[in-house]
Amino acid sequence: MDISRMDSPFLQSTLLCEGVTTDKEGRHTFHNEFSQYTMGYSTEFCVVNVWRGNGTGAAAKYTEKVEIVAPDGKIVAAGEVGPFSLQDESYRQVNSITLDGVDFTHAGPYEVKINLDKDGQTVYSLEYPLLVS
Repeated sequence: MDISRMDSPFLQSTLLCEGVTTDKEGRHTFHNEFSQYTMGYSTEFCVVNVWRGNGTGAAAKYTEKVEIVAPDGKIVAAGEVGPFSLQDESYRQVNSITLDGVDFTHAGPYEVKINLDKDGQTVYSLEYPLLVS
């Protein structure tokens, strides 16, 4: 499912990495970005999402939810961050959700699901594959 409303912020980028650090100026360093995972190897990792504002309302509060779904439909990890707001197009929000102890026991295409909610309503939804071999 892919839902995005014109009045919602937009997802500028998503990446999976082993960690993220932020320096005193607010610059982010991403450590060991990856696009596939090895079955049976489990360490904590981060899902990093960069959101951009759309200029339709600084008062809106958003909550981001991330799920990792196994090929059999089981949710093997989930995380949430928020609330946060984006005043206009010049604002960005970098969210990092750390997932620990993710159970990659089956090879195959897992799904990374990203949802952005505003006032309990999903205004942005995206799914993409994560290959586990």
